[in-house]
Amino acid sequence: MRRRLRYLLALLLASSLSLVAVEPARAEEPEVIHPWRALGDGFIGSYTWPHVLYHAGAVALTPPIVYGLDEPVQRYFQEHNPLSQPFAQATLAFGWVSPVIIPAALYLGGLGAGASELATAGAAALQAVVVQAVIVSALKWLTDRAGPYPNGDPAQARWSEGLFRDSNSAREFNFNPFDISGGLRWPSGHTASNIAMVSALVAFYPNEPWIAAVGYPVVLAIALGMIEGDYHWLSDIVAGALMGHAIGWVIGKRFRALYDEAKSGRAPRSRLELHPSAAPLGVGMRLRFDL
Repeated sequence: MRRRLRYLLALLLASSLSLVAVEPARAEEPEVIHPWRALGDGFIGSYTWPHVLYHAGAVALTPPIVYGLDEPVQRYFQEHNPLSQPFAQATLAFGWVSPVIIPAALYLGGLGAGASELATAGAAALQAVVVQAVIVSALKWLTDRAGPYPNGDPAQARWSEGLFRDSNSAREFNFNPFDISGGLRWPSGHTASNIAMVSALVAFYPNEPWIAAVGYPVVLAIALGMIEGDYHWLSDIVAGALMGHAIGWVIGKRFRALYDEAKSGRAPRSRLELHPSAAPLGVGMRLRFDL
């Protein structure tokens, strides 16, 4: 009698467990989307419609700016120095390191803190910087454009003397990929890399308007510093800004979509079930996960 009672109590306990749904497990932090993910989409995406219009605009706007604005704008900055040479040198230095340090800090900091969204944002910015660097470097090589002389003076020394070719004419391009003479100015890499980084972050965080409010003015300051310091013509800046924005925006949006997909994945749900068994009761229990 007591043995039957034990069997009955065990059966009732198993049955009650099978009817109670276990609370869903707390969703873990979504996976990090790393910089090498969807790399092909990053290269090709900015050349799809309508983003390709930015690249087309960069090419289409260059000739009229070259023939109409480049030299007058450069002379104005050379004669009046509205921003000063220390400002130009500071933006040159900052513009070199910011597209590497900022995305890397976001990515590695997010990984270290277990903040997958922050790490993914840094990864998007890193990929945008790398993709634009490949594209912009190829265009520099193909166009081999001379930059402006410092203060318009061919005799004035520059830190990059011997590395890059300068000229007082904005029209000096060398479209011979087998004869690189050290122009390498079109489009502006400083402008393209920094705006690619900022646009990637703006696209990844669409509900954070402060990123655009801070980031784009900083990019503008870097671009103006390139003109003030006679590192680039205006047309270099415009082309770099248009191309860099298209690349960064597409990659930022893509990483946002990939992250949201990972985030929307259901966390595993678990429950206890009864099933026929060869055990003495003829009923067994199992823990089931719904993925």
